[in-house]
Amino acid sequence: MRILKKITCLFALLIGLNACNYLDIVPKDISTLDDAFKRPNEALNFLYSTYSFMPNENDMFDAIGLWGTDEMVTPWDRSHYHAKRMMRGELNASSPFFDYWTTNGDIDMYDGIRQCYIFLKNIDQTPGFSEPEVRRMKGEVNFLIAYYHFILMRQYGPIVLMESEVSFNAPEEEFFPTRKPYDECVEFITQKFDEAIELLPLSIPSTEEGRITKLIAQSIKARMLLYAASPLFNGNGEFYSDFVNKDGTQLINTSFDQEKWKKAVDATKVAIESAEGNGVRMYEYTGALDDEDQRYEMSYRYSMVDPWNDELIWGYSIKEDYYGWQRHSAPRMNSSVPYNGQGASITMVETYYTENGLPIEVDPEYDYNGRYQIDGSTVKLHQHREPRFYASIAYDRGVYEFNDTEYTMNFMFGEEHGLSEGQNNYTPTGYLVKKGVHPQSIINSSQNTLVYYPWPLVRLAELYLNYAEALNEYYGEAKHTEVISYLNKIRTRSGIPTVQDAWAKVGKSSFTKDEMREMIRQERNIELAFEGHRVWDIRRWKLGEEYFNVPARGFNIQASTPEEFYQVINVETRIFKTPSYYLFPIRISELEKNQNLVQNPGW
Repeated sequence: MRILKKITCLFALLIGLNACNYLDIVPKDISTLDDAFKRPNEALNFLYSTYSFMPNENDMFDAIGLWGTDEMVTPWDRSHYHAKRMMRGELNASSPFFDYWTTNGDIDMYDGIRQCYIFLKNIDQTPGFSEPEVRRMKGEVNFLIAYYHFILMRQYGPIVLMESEVSFNAPEEEFFPTRKPYDECVEFITQKFDEAIELLPLSIPSTEEGRITKLIAQSIKARMLLYAASPLFNGNGEFYSDFVNKDGTQLINTSFDQEKWKKAVDATKVAIESAEGNGVRMYEYTGALDDEDQRYEMSYRYSMVDPWNDELIWGYSIKEDYYGWQRHSAPRMNSSVPYNGQGASITMVETYYTENGLPIEVDPEYDYNGRYQIDGSTVKLHQHREPRFYASIAYDRGVYEFNDTEYTMNFMFGEEHGLSEGQNNYTPTGYLVKKGVHPQSIINSSQNTLVYYPWPLVRLAELYLNYAEALNEYYGEAKHTEVISYLNKIRTRSGIPTVQDAWAKVGKSSFTKDEMREMIRQERNIELAFEGHRVWDIRRWKLGEEYFNVPARGFNIQASTPEEFYQVINVETRIFKTPSYYLFPIRISELEKNQNLVQNPGW
C-alpha cells in the first residue's frame, strides 16, 4: 500500500534553505503503515511529508500567480510555461494547466488531505512524544487540511469536501461524491482552521521557521474569508445563476450577504492583533547606504528578500532552483546569464504613484498627458515616482542594484540589456523587474551565488490591506479614518505621503465608499506586486475582462533610437474568457470517472 507521496527533509522544506532531498515512498526500514508510527523519527517524516503537497509558490513555471497576470511579459515560449499559455487563452478542460484536483495532475491536493487524515488517525499511537508535541503536530495537520481545501476552492470554487480519510473500499456515494455549495465549503474550512488555531503555538523557535503557527492559521483563515466575501463568490447571479449540481443544488449563492464582509473584518483584526503582539512589524532597512535617499526604496525591496525578517508571517522555504525568479529577472551580465527577461508591463509601471502619493492621472503636478515625452536620458513616465516604483522596476537608462553594484540599464535594440540578433533572453517590454531580486545576489562570468530567501506567503502588509478592504466594504465611510490609518502604515514605510496629505493636493479630504475601494485596490496592486496575489484579486473582484483580456503593452524594443524606442506598443495578446476563466476547469477524465461531478461554467 502506498503510504506517502513523497517525504521532504525537514531542514529544506520547513526550516532552512539548503538543498532538498526527496526520498522514496517510505524509509527502507518501514514496510507498513503501522511501522510509520512506531518511532518518533518516522512519524516526524510522515508529518513533514504532509507539507510537500504545497504548491511551489516561487517557481515561475509552476506557480499560477507569477506569470499568470498582466504584471509582466516574458520572451520565452515553451509548452510547459503554463501560466504564460493560460494568459494567451490556452487553458482547457482536456489537459488543464495547474491541475490540483486529479490524481495524475500537477499536485493531487486530495491525496495530500488524505495523508493528513492518516496522520491524525495514527499519531496518538507513537511513543516518545509529549502531549504538547502531539497537540502541535495535530494543529499543523489540521491547518494543512484546511489550507489544501482552500487552495482547491480559490481555484475551482465549490469543491468536494474531504471530511475524513476515504477508504478505497468506501461506498460509491463516498468514493464518488458531489461538489458542495461554496458557502458550505467555507464553513467547513473555517472549522478546520479554528481547530488548528486551538492547537498551534503562537510562535516557534527561529530554527523551525516555516512550520505552521497559530498566527499563520489566523492569517490564512482571514484571507479565505476575504475571498469568500468578494464579488465573484458573494451574490454572483451574473455568472452562476445556473451553476447547480445534478440534483439542482445551487453551488454559488446568487444573493449578496453583507455579513460575509464582517466575518472578514473580525478574522483579520484577530490576525493583526496576534501579529503585532508577537513582534511582527513593517520592515525597515537599517543597513548602510551611500545615498540616504534610497532608504525607503531599500526598506520596501528588502521587505521581500531579507530572509525571515520581522514582517514575514509565513514563507515558502524551498529555495528557488537554478532557473528561478532572480536569474530570470536580473540584468544580463554576459551573453547568457542572468536571463534578463521578466519585463514589467506598462500597465504595472503606470500603476505606481507619483512622488506625491497620487495616481499619475490625478496628480496635478505630474505631466500625465506628456508622460511618454523624452526628458533628458529617459521619458517623463519614469520621473518623480514613488520609492516603490524605483525599488521594483528597472527602466531604460535607470539603475538596477545587483551583484552588490549599481548598473545602468540599456534596453534599446543591440544594447547590453536589449534585444539583439539571435538573443533569446531579453525584456519584451523595455523594463525588468527588480522586486524579488536580492541586491547582493551575484551572477557574473566567474561567480554564481544567489541570496536565497523564503518566498512571502503572508506578510504584515497584506493583513493591513485585507483589513482596510473588509472595513470599507462593511462599514463604508463610517470607518474611513481607521481604513486610512492602515493604508498609511504601508505608505509611511516606503516614504509615501499619507493619504490625507496626498489627496489634499487635489482638494479632497473625504471619500465615498467606491472611491476608497479604488484607492485600496491600487495600494494593494502596488504593495503586493509580483508576489502572486493579483491573479486571485482580479478574479475575486470580477475584473478579468478589464485587465486580463487586453494586450500587454511595452516599449518598442526593436528600436535603437530614443524617439522610436519610447513608443508604446502591444507586445503580447492576452485572452480571458468570461465566465470560464474565473474558475479553472476540472479535467474531463475526472468527470467521466465521477459521474456525480459537474463542470465549472463555460467549460
